[in-house]
Amino acid sequence: MCIRLHQELDAIVVKVQPWGLEVEFGNGTQGLIDNMKDPMWPSGDRSSIIGEEIKVVVIDDQREPVRLSALDADLNTARMKRSATNE
Repeated sequence: MCIRLHQELDAIVVKVQPWGLEVEFGNGTQGLIDNMKDPMWPSGDRSSIIGEEIKVVVIDDQREPVRLSALDADLNTARMKRSATNE
């Protein structure tokens, strides 16, 4: 799977870490959502989110794993950037 900057994806949360959420896409590709890019952080015990599908946007496609955001502001910014390049 080719993952590109500003791409929107659905991801499954596979692990909760002290620094963020580890997620996986349908093909096994992994990504990381830093706590600052998780709209529900800090909300206490996040273990209940494991297995849930969430909408994310790629904010750094040059790192391994790719860095993602689940913030509405980042999703909206990415949509605007994509629409500006598709005009």
